[in-house]
Amino acid sequence: MTTADCKRILTTAFGNSPSSFKKGRVILSSVFSFGIRQEWADSNPVKRIEPPTVQEKLIEPLLPAEVERLKEAAERPEFRDMRVALRLMLYSGIRPTEVSRLKDDDINWEDRLVIVRPRSSKTGGGRAVPLRGVSGIRNKGCCMPRNWTRRWRALRRAAGFRHWVPDVCRHTFATYHAAMFRNLPELQLEMGHRDVSLLRSRYMVPTGRKEAEQFWQGCK
Repeated sequence: MTTADCKRILTTAFGNSPSSFKKGRVILSSVFSFGIRQEWADSNPVKRIEPPTVQEKLIEPLLPAEVERLKEAAERPEFRDMRVALRLMLYSGIRPTEVSRLKDDDINWEDRLVIVRPRSSKTGGGRAVPLRGVSGIRNKGCCMPRNWTRRWRALRRAAGFRHWVPDVCRHTFATYHAAMFRNLPELQLEMGHRDVSLLRSRYMVPTGRKEAEQFWQGCK
């Protein structure tokens, strides 16, 4: 197959969306790389296709008042089993899917760490994240509720949210962490990114110091 053949396949299968095209390019390139290792092919024609530039859309963080609405909803008797999970997303930047895969022994209460193991991570790489905002909540027996997706949706609705942006808690954490602590290398490690470029392109929403302070005060 030629480079032109590969480009035509990518255009047909993934359309004109730069983001979809880029993902498709990675998939097709990996197929040829596997073929080379198996000695089925001599070269990878996909590598000669320039990846499109993808303009990441910034996701606005939750306002401190909106964060408080979520936490207040989690204090209701029917949602108290969601308190730890909610704070892991807000104050540790852990993705909802990663939270849903955590086991009780992944939370080290003594060392105040959350271990996101490779089996739970979206990217397949593990990381240790500080455990924040759970003072007085310690609940070893019921870390992650059953029926996670349904429970998480119900909590958001109870807090008055009708429209929800996926991973907005993670973006909220990153935005206020950067604004408050000004330590991108530390934030990069906590987020599990290879470098700070993604932080700058997608997570760095300009935010005032006052909002950041209000957010982190709620972590106590």
